[in-house]
Amino acid sequence: MDNSTDDTLGDASSNVEVRPFSVGAALREARERLGLSVADVGSRLKFASRQIEELEADNFTRLPEIFFVRRFVRSYAKLLQLDPEPLLAALPIVPAQPSLHTASIAIEVPFPNTNAKRRHKTIWLMAGLVIVVAFTLALFVWLNRGNSIVPQAKLETLELPAVMLTPASVVIAVPPSTESNNASKQSGSIRLTFDADSWVKVTDNDGKILLSQLNSSGSEQHLKGKPPFSVIIGNISGVHLYYQGKFVELAPFYNGEVARLTLE
Repeated sequence: MDNSTDDTLGDASSNVEVRPFSVGAALREARERLGLSVADVGSRLKFASRQIEELEADNFTRLPEIFFVRRFVRSYAKLLQLDPEPLLAALPIVPAQPSLHTASIAIEVPFPNTNAKRRHKTIWLMAGLVIVVAFTLALFVWLNRGNSIVPQAKLETLELPAVMLTPASVVIAVPPSTESNNASKQSGSIRLTFDADSWVKVTDNDGKILLSQLNSSGSEQHLKGKPPFSVIIGNISGVHLYYQGKFVELAPFYNGEVARLTLE
């Protein structure tokens, strides 16, 4: 009788599934107990709804670096009146960030390139010019087909100079001097002011990381480096970006999670 009871208890214990502690589930359950929606939390913490949903689903790889996640969890726990220490202790030790390959692709092609569009327009303009010249030549030959000028006409006399086939020569009639051009590419200045906590990462043309941290409300950053700069900004509602002294609007570069842009 005792043996059968022990066997039954052993089978029951073997069927118990031990689940690891979920930081996201704990935050979601506490939020639902307080009757708060994801939008309510986002408006109070100044984070995107998508970021809150990813955190509650434990999708740390969809969020910025680990120190951003820790700050996020601490603020969320305080809002829900929870002790943040057990939640922070359960977070992964390895930084939850995208691979370098994925980040490079996102940074290199964040939005349509204005220079590429300009080059395409220039190429179409040159193609149209070639067509017009060819049509004019054909018309000239047809109108003078009975005159002695036709045998003397040579295609070489109507060839376009090689420099006109280069889109850059059409866009820039008088290129700047080499010294001024090199000087403009050697240094660029960025200024960031923060009205709310926001994570920012800035990398210059040489791959040097000029800034990669969570910036507190009321702070300001001044950066200098070699353009173009790759910029990633978390909470854009609390950030003002100035490049070469000019204000840069961040809303067109926001994808629902972060803003990604290139400053040239």
